[in-house]
Amino acid sequence: MALIDVRSGGPVGRPVLDREGRKLGKLERIYGEEDRPRWGAVKPSRFGQSHLVPLGEARTEGEQIRLATTKQQVKDAPRAPRGPVLSPELEDQLRHHYYEPAAATPRRSEVVAPAGRRRTMAVPRGRGAASGALLLLLGLWGGFSPLVGPYFGYAFGQSDAWSPTTDMLWLSFLPAAAVVVGALILIASANRAGGALGAWLALLGGAWFAIGPVVSLLWDAGGPSAPIGRPVGDEGLRVIELLCSFYGLGALMTALAAFALGRLATVSVRDLEVARERERE
Repeated sequence: MALIDVRSGGPVGRPVLDREGRKLGKLERIYGEEDRPRWGAVKPSRFGQSHLVPLGEARTEGEQIRLATTKQQVKDAPRAPRGPVLSPELEDQLRHHYYEPAAATPRRSEVVAPAGRRRTMAVPRGRGAASGALLLLLGLWGGFSPLVGPYFGYAFGQSDAWSPTTDMLWLSFLPAAAVVVGALILIASANRAGGALGAWLALLGGAWFAIGPVVSLLWDAGGPSAPIGRPVGDEGLRVIELLCSFYGLGALMTALAAFALGRLATVSVRDLEVARERERE
C-alpha cells in the first residue's frame, strides 16, 4: 500500500535538525497513515532538492524537529518524489538506506576505489601503437641483420649469410626477441599494466643491445671486437655497423621504450572517458 501525503499544517514548515543538532532544512511534507507520520521530505533551501527522512524516532524541541539520523545519511538519501505518494518500492529503499546494518552496506572506499583503479588502468588501444611499431621494426632488424647482412657486405667477423652462432644468440637474437614481444604487447594492450610490461621488455632488450658487446668481453679473450667479431669494411662502414647493430640501435630502442613508459604513466581525461565507455558496454 502506497503512503499518502498527510500534510495538514502542524509540524510542516518547521526547521529540521540531525541527531547532532546540525540544521538540515525545513520539513516540507509528511507521509504516513492518518496520525502515524513515518517519513518526511526535508528541503535544505528554497532552490534545493528535497530528501526523504524517517520521522518515526524524531522528537520535537520547541519549534524544531530533531531526527535520529546524521546529516550525511540525509544527504545520501533518496529524493522526495514530485507527487504526493510514496511508492512501496521507494519506501523499501528508504528502509534499506536508514535501517540496514552498516556491515551490510559496502564502505565507500570498497565501492569507489576499485572502479577508480579500473579507470586509471585503462588506456586507448592506440596509446602505444606508434612506439610499438617502431620498436617492432628495430627488433626485427636487430635479429635478422646478422643473418642477412653478409649479402650486402655488412657483417661481423664472417662473410657467410644465415650462419648463426652462439654469440649471435646471446647478443642479437634473444634481445631482439624481447624487443619484438614487448612491441607486440605494447601495440595490442588496452591496459596500462600490460602496456608497461611490453615497454619494459623492449627497454631491457634495447639496453642489452647497447651494453652486450662490452659485457661479452668477460666470456671471450679475443680482443676488443670479440665475441661479436671484427666489423668488416672500411672505417666508415665499421662505425655504421657498430652503431646500427648494437650501440646506436640499443640506445634508440631504450629511448622509444622509455617514451612509451612515460606516456603510459600519464592518466589523461581521454583515458577516463575510454574507461567509462567500457563500463557501459
